[in-house]
Amino acid sequence: MTSNLEKPLIPLTIQVKSVEQHTTSISQDIFLQGLLPQDIARAQASAKKHILPHWPRIMKRSIFVRQRLIDTLKSMDAPLALQLIPIVESGYQPYALSRTGAMGLWQLMPGTATHLGIKKNPYKDGRRNVEQSTRAAVTYLQTQYKRFGNWPLAFAAYNMGPYGLSKRLKKQAWTLHDGLENMPVPIETRNYVRQIIGLTALFKMQAISFPEAIQTQAITLSAPVDLKQLANSSKLPNLLFFQLNPGLHYSQYLRHDITIHAPEENLLSLQNQQDFHRPKNIQIKVRSGDSLWKLAHQHHTNVAHLHKLNPKLSRNLKIGSSVTVPAYSFARATAASNPLLSQGRRIRYKVHKGDSLWSISRRFGTSTHAISRANQLSKNSIIRPGDRLWILARI
Repeated sequence: MTSNLEKPLIPLTIQVKSVEQHTTSISQDIFLQGLLPQDIARAQASAKKHILPHWPRIMKRSIFVRQRLIDTLKSMDAPLALQLIPIVESGYQPYALSRTGAMGLWQLMPGTATHLGIKKNPYKDGRRNVEQSTRAAVTYLQTQYKRFGNWPLAFAAYNMGPYGLSKRLKKQAWTLHDGLENMPVPIETRNYVRQIIGLTALFKMQAISFPEAIQTQAITLSAPVDLKQLANSSKLPNLLFFQLNPGLHYSQYLRHDITIHAPEENLLSLQNQQDFHRPKNIQIKVRSGDSLWKLAHQHHTNVAHLHKLNPKLSRNLKIGSSVTVPAYSFARATAASNPLLSQGRRIRYKVHKGDSLWSISRRFGTSTHAISRANQLSKNSIIRPGDRLWILARI
């Protein structure tokens, strides 16, 4: 888990509706109970300084995912004020990827996500899924609340880890009456807790509020699916499906049925467009031994049609290049990626104790070979805590 307010803004493609009335579910002072007045005042000033400048961007992001987040909180009988935490964690950016490998609205680390039951497969990532990540993060937070007895310590445990916090509390006990400034935690964690407390105070006094979130319902689409094509045929914004469904890896699902969330007012239109979401053409990668005749035969067409689909296609095919073919066979299809995913993000990573090239590569979805090549390391190179590595993080 990490704080991340500076992630790029996903383009806003639909109009933000009127601002909701400030509900008691957010304005409850559940996170403020027992704190010293001066602590609340300082936290409020800090949140106002560091978060309010980003608030317009956060509001625009929140409309795509917040309703489902709230519904998940309700289903768990959890405090609805927990919807404030993704503001500090990710700025309500479900595609956020931190320098340490934390991802999603709640900035879950890979190991933590796995421990909490989030499963990753080649088609979706649960850390970016709104419902799955919320259930996992809230379960974790509620566990820390029961363990440490108050919400500020639960937030601190979420940020720095419960074991590190327990060790510090054994050396220096802490209660709410001791004040936030005296929490025995690193400065970064203290600032993190202060931001959440400050946000709670700002909402309580109605200094800020969320815009109305998009109401969605689930719809199942049978393969093959082309979400861009479906959006165009339904006259919806091209990126809307990916803003509402950040867990998706691809825009085409050629072999697997998928369930997506769509705006309630567009469900009938989408159901009527079921036959229009199937891709007419797909792309395949040229392999060793391929020829135009072989590709035409495999995809039930002829060489002339391949030239029509690929005007610049030469007779000598280059291994690894892409060729457009009719979508009659999916045996060798390469599904198009979710356009909002960062396909490559160059990160300057600081090696920590216990790290290895293998563990780092797993965290960022790359390979040990790619890390070695980017940093001019030999096969026998040893990395040590404090070393800096360039990593091309892939999602």
